[in-house]
Formats: sequence, structure tokens, C-alpha cells
Amino acid sequence: MALRLPSISRRLRVALLAGLAVLAFAPAAEAGLLPSCMGTYEKPFARWGDSASYMLVRDGTFEGGASGWSLSGGAKVVAGNEPFFVHGAGESRSLSLPAGSSATSPPVCMVLGQPKMRLFASAPSGSGSMRVDVLNRNLLGILSVLDGGTVSAGGRWQPPPALSLLGSNLSSPLWASWVQLRFRPIGTSSIAIDDVYVDPWVIR
Repeated sequence: MALRLPSISRRLRVALLAGLAVLAFAPAAEAGLLPSCMGTYEKPFARWGDSASYMLVRDGTFEGGASGWSLSGGAKVVAGNEPFFVHGAGESRSLSLPAGSSATSPPVCMVLGQPKMRLFASAPSGSGSMRVDVLNRNLLGILSVLDGGTVSAGGRWQPPPALSLLGSNLSSPLWASWVQLRFRPIGTSSIAIDDVYVDPWVIR
């Protein structure tokens, strides 16, 4: 007589499949193909009451000329740094995003959950806003574009509130995923950004 296994919930089946996927891709992880959220963590926003530990996005200071970033529509690195020098004294560059432009970051690691992003922003006209998109490509190569939120800026450099990057909706079944962040001014806004950080673990 055949042995029948008790039925299990769909949620449990998904969890089991996800666990098997992690095991199946373990060699890839060892080869460095899967995300690693290990790195140098800082507390750049502590003076604004945010004690979370953040990791700098690759060339998130733009001191390297936006190395690894994809710029379009007139986005460019310009002279002028956020005045708090939270990453390092002597830095002198930021990224200008005129109306109609966009800037897409190099891949960054995000743990499934509620990762955060925070940066410094200013608007030359005195006020402006930009959209943040989260670009995530799953194991099948299918690209998802998620709404990361909106950043508002005034005439002076300030760190707007941290944005939740909706990590629980990332399309990878693994525990972590590579994503890219895309910044797009809204309407006629012109925005400058600097020191782009992520908190992939939501570390406190």
C-alpha cells in the first residue's frame, strides 16, 4: 500500500522550495555569484537621529565620476559636495539630475525584508522631488521595477527621511538579492544628490 504524506500548506511548500533553492545555489554563493551584504558599515545620519548602520553604494559619493552608474538625459557629476562631509573630509563632488534625466546605481545587495536607502539631496530652484525605482532581476532574468518611494528636496543640502525599498516584494526566492536604484526627477524638478547609502539588513 502506498504511503500518503499529509498535506501541507502552500506557504510551507513555498518555504521548502526556497530552502532547496538556497542549497542548490550554494556553489554559486561560494563562487561569489550570489549577493553578499558584508561590507563597511557607517552611521552617517546619526546627527539627524538615525542610528542605523548604512553601507555606501558603489561610488555613492560620486568622487569617482559616477563609476559603475548609468546616467542619461543630462545627469552628470558636478563640483560641490554636501556640506556635512559625512563620508570624508575633502570630498568635492555630487550628482546633478536635471528634469528628464535619470541615474541608475551599480548593483547593491538587499536582504529580503525591509531594507532602507538614504542620501543627501538639494534642489537648485528651492524645491523639487524625484522618484526612486528599485530594479530587480530574478533568476530567470525577468526584470521587476518596484516603487521605492519619493524623495523631496529643498534649497539646502539635507538628508530626506529614509525610504523603505520594499525588500519583501523582491522577486528573487533567495534570502538576498542584487538590485539597482534608479533616480528620476519628477516633472520640471532639478535635483542634486550625494552620499547614497543603503541599510540592506535594517541594522540598528
